Amino acid sequence: MNARVLRVLAVEDSEDDFELIRYELTEGGFVIEHRRVETAEMLKQALQLASWDVVICDHNLPALDSMSALNIVRKTSKNLPFIIVSGLIPDEKAVEAMRHGAQDFIRKDNLSRLTPVLERELQQVSIQADLDTMQNNFYRASHFDSLTGLPNGAQLFEQLRLLTLNNGHDHPFAVFMIDLNRFRKITKTLGVLAGDKVLLDAAKRLRMAFGERNFIARFGADRFVAVVQSLHQPADARDVADAIHRCMNGVFRIDGQELFVQASVGVSFYPHDGQHWEELFKNAESALYSAKLEGGSSYRAYQAEMDMLGKDRLLMEAALYHALEKQQFVLHYQPQFDLCSGRIIGAEALIRWQHPELGMISPADFIPVLEETGLIVSVGEWVLQTACLENKRWQDAGLAPICVAVNLSAIQFRQPGLAATVSNALNIADLSPKYLELEITENIAVHAEEMVISILDKLRATGIRIAIDDFGTGYSSLSYLKRFPIDKLKIDQSFIRDCLQGVKDDGIVLAIIGIGRSLKLKVIAEGVETQKQIDFLKRYGCDEVQGYFYGRPMTGGELALAIQRSMQLQQTEYCDAAAMI
Repeated sequence: MNARVLRVLAVEDSEDDFELIRYELTEGGFVIEHRRVETAEMLKQALQLASWDVVICDHNLPALDSMSALNIVRKTSKNLPFIIVSGLIPDEKAVEAMRHGAQDFIRKDNLSRLTPVLERELQQVSIQADLDTMQNNFYRASHFDSLTGLPNGAQLFEQLRLLTLNNGHDHPFAVFMIDLNRFRKITKTLGVLAGDKVLLDAAKRLRMAFGERNFIARFGADRFVAVVQSLHQPADARDVADAIHRCMNGVFRIDGQELFVQASVGVSFYPHDGQHWEELFKNAESALYSAKLEGGSSYRAYQAEMDMLGKDRLLMEAALYHALEKQQFVLHYQPQFDLCSGRIIGAEALIRWQHPELGMISPADFIPVLEETGLIVSVGEWVLQTACLENKRWQDAGLAPICVAVNLSAIQFRQPGLAATVSNALNIADLSPKYLELEITENIAVHAEEMVISILDKLRATGIRIAIDDFGTGYSSLSYLKRFPIDKLKIDQSFIRDCLQGVKDDGIVLAIIGIGRSLKLKVIAEGVETQKQIDFLKRYGCDEVQGYFYGRPMTGGELALAIQRSMQLQQTEYCDAAAMI
């Protein structure tokens, strides 16, 4: 048998009697580490200074009896085995000690029982420790978030329930709901593990911002909820929201990559915004939704009219799920012109939602909902297929071939089999790939360049064109432009709108045109609305334009007529030129 170390605290006034006990335990296979005490103060001190495996106590010492010693031990530990070993103890005293928590009593003339009894009690301690560990693990699993260690939703709801039940109206508090903006984009771009690291960092920052006195929990994937007591004024809550934004605004360094994460914050107040925890939680959520609509580092306190916004959002989500099958989506096209010849050479496909009751709904209202619900994938495929089919119909009608540009969201871009989806749309329409252009935003290139290049290579292999949309507003970098297989840069309309108003915006436009020329890429300007803008762009060598000056978005039938007029104008100019020769 391998020797086992046994730490024994002996309440015994006889050194000789303890030597007999130590001998018996050594024979039983234990290596004894011990301390012998004789008074209550010595016992208390020994319990404070060290941990012990067992207390072996004589019954009747001059300064301490076994019941008094047992009471002292149980105040320190409920599970530490306490065994009475005595030469003389009345049976009723032994039974009383057992009732109060002693594990056993052994007479000194029967020490052979000591080792078996101790083995039994040590095994019981081990079993109890395992049970305690299991209970603690179960408690943590049911009350705490496994990733961040913060309280979870169950503990949050219990906290709110207790506060609303016990506080009374004289003890106000506020519920802050915090949502990390564009968190889904981080996980889709960098992966789930990187997203977890962002959440860990965010949880650490929020803990520091709220301090130990306030309750904060993780609720949902990228959402946190904090409860701040003695807070009932919107002005005070604004200070807390500002502190949240400050703690989140610092750069997140994840796997060598710098990320910038903004948070939206909504708050509701007890008892003003609800006297029951469910109502408070719901109203904080309504305030958060209203804040998210503003974008950026936003904050809103609950107001009653927000409930209608939330209901409208739910109604829109439900309606969007059926809009595709009910054929409520339509495509409009904004023509694109060659700046030198003035003829139509392309068009950008723009989705519109013709709701049977609400009328035409702006893409700015429903596109974000499509992206958040994931419906953007199926709707995006419909846009791609419809644009290809309509473009082919124009060609079959004898119109001059043009290239139709279709926007891809970041979610669509990272869908498996995107190249196959594009090829399938072209094949169904029997459209040549050179008449299809896909527009992607430059922010898609922020991370995972190799993956982006791989996807673009597969798309280009189908024969289509690739354009970078909104160029200059995001992650503008010559490094990715040189590496990516693209055909065109699209100058964002914000630069065109402010063009000729200031040197900075003029310089940005000229720089983009220069980049396009040096890399042998076409450059198109969107948002062109004045003749001065056209003259400026033409003078510095921009290739193509689109905007209200040339034409607003129009139906497919209207675009067909515009193409026809453009053809007739070209023929007239050709005839006039021929007559002059």
